[in-house]
Amino acid sequence: MPKSSNKKEKVYSIDFKKLERQGFSSEFLISEKLKSVGVDTKSGESLDQLLSKCSKFKKVPYDFISPELSLSESIIRTLLIRKNSKTGMHQIQSDLSAVWLDHYKLPYKNISDSGVLGILEKSGFFITSKA
Repeated sequence: MPKSSNKKEKVYSIDFKKLERQGFSSEFLISEKLKSVGVDTKSGESLDQLLSKCSKFKKVPYDFISPELSLSESIIRTLLIRKNSKTGMHQIQSDLSAVWLDHYKLPYKNISDSGVLGILEKSGFFITSKA
């Protein structure tokens, strides 16, 4: 039987509610990521305000996603740049490829389907839904 061409790709976003249930402050986690690249944040900034600050890296993602970050952290930052909008695995791979291959010449990062999908499906940080 042929594969259906209208099969929807799964999309992913960070599960902030789950992080909060586990005792983490989403705002604190994001503000720490922003501070790590020199962006000032104020206490009391909302999740939306912090995501807007992350989205400013869309034009220069390599300033937010550096080569020493783990693949998991890089995926999280990719979603933060996209304001945590639901994003397909192939788009995440494309975003990471653009950063690493164009700016760092790092072909050794494992952004294969199995590498990225393993993190998205098994880490517990992400919500999955159909596009």
